[in-house]
Amino acid sequence: MNKDIFFTMDVDKRAEEINKMLVNSDLKGVAGTLGIAYSSFTKEMQKEDFVYIARENQYFKFIRDKESLGNAKPSDKATIGFQEELTFIKENLETLKSLVSTVNEKPTLVLDKEIYNTKAKYVNKNLKLNENIYDKFSKLCENQFPHLKVQDLIAQSLLEFINTYQEFE
Repeated sequence: MNKDIFFTMDVDKRAEEINKMLVNSDLKGVAGTLGIAYSSFTKEMQKEDFVYIARENQYFKFIRDKESLGNAKPSDKATIGFQEELTFIKENLETLKSLVSTVNEKPTLVLDKEIYNTKAKYVNKNLKLNENIYDKFSKLCENQFPHLKVQDLIAQSLLEFINTYQEFE
């Protein structure tokens, strides 16, 4: 593709061809290959609502949702969003109250930052534990804290024990 073809080509087809070129290059490289100033290239590519998504290194067609917003002004869009949120809250008020009360009843587990210390050295230790106690602990970890490592939960338990029973020096 050259400069003349770029400017006369159908915008949808042009975006498709430019995206193929972007597989092996960046925007400035493609503009240079075509012999077009970078600013002119990006301005031309925005015609017909094409937008560049950097994380994809591609151009995409921006689609406006005119049905749901009608001819709303920007301030009306915010009001529409607020009304949707308010309607959701009204419809789910009892569930939300229940959720909040459940969260407030259970203590929140916050792991100490010392557990995630990147300079910490780790050691392997064999512990002999009461099987019933370990089973209860293990089930609790699986049910309520599946996103955390058991080793981190044990470390948190040890820190809480230290903080509770260590005599002040």
